Amino acid sequence: MSNFRQLAAAGVIALGVGLIPRPASAATFFFTDTPYFSAADIPAGFYADGAPELLENFEDGGLSGSLSADSGSVIPHLNGQGDSVDGDDGRVDGVASSGHSWLSSNGPTGVTFTFTGEVLPTAFGLVWTDGSGAVTFGATAGDGRFLGAITRSGFADASFRGGVDEDRFFGVHFAGGIRSVVIGNEGVGIEVDHVQYGRMPVPVPLPAAGCLMLAGLAGLLARRRMG
Repeated sequence: MSNFRQLAAAGVIALGVGLIPRPASAATFFFTDTPYFSAADIPAGFYADGAPELLENFEDGGLSGSLSADSGSVIPHLNGQGDSVDGDDGRVDGVASSGHSWLSSNGPTGVTFTFTGEVLPTAFGLVWTDGSGAVTFGATAGDGRFLGAITRSGFADASFRGGVDEDRFFGVHFAGGIRSVVIGNEGVGIEVDHVQYGRMPVPVPLPAAGCLMLAGLAGLLARRRMG
């Protein structure tokens, strides 16, 4: 976990809500600090066509075959223990008394979710639902290159009784393809839900008229320089 924080301190810390470019790579963007109560809270514009290719909510008791995890397991919520995404019980009511989530005891070192398919997603996210202290989220490209990390704090309530107000979406865009994401926190236990991936939106090209206008302006500038 310390390597995440060192990278974050080097200039990858999220400065607010929204897409945060990593200074070392214009193609990598982190999205964080977004309250999340159901799939309707996936940040607008995070996916092309508005929806992920896969959203794993663990309600079937397992992990999708297109994903693997290096620690932890699916847990059902019993007797007020655990913290699933609020809406997984069929209603958004401020209570997560049922449902399933992913629990790991590797909070300080992080739990890694890896895409096991061939065509890498370019948008990858998950929801941190429980733990304590500062939370750090990072990502790795298909070639094994670490894309960076972000650290956020101030929302963990240190309660493991199913509170949902602390739940936060963390995501990343990378046009070159994302192999895995990793998330950890300062406490021993960490719980996540709604692990998801898909395609990031493709920038909309300028209309033909706009391109012609830019070409004309470039031509005028060139003439002035020659004059």
